[in-house]
Amino acid sequence: MSEYVIRYSIIPPGLGPDDYEPADLEQREHLVDVPGEQPSVATIHSTVKALLPPGSGVAILSVRDPGEG
Repeated sequence: MSEYVIRYSIIPPGLGPDDYEPADLEQREHLVDVPGEQPSVATIHSTVKALLPPGSGVAILSVRDPGEG
């Protein structure tokens, strides 16, 4: 497991890409344990998505090591 600070937007269930403006979405930033030493983008995406209510989508905005300022 590796810890990363991940900033992401939550896409509510039932919304398609034409149904919202990115600036209107709720954004969060969390310290997340991600499997693997150098996880792929797909692994990071699925790990964050698993934290959200069923049917929600996620847009990853940034990923950084917690030691970086």
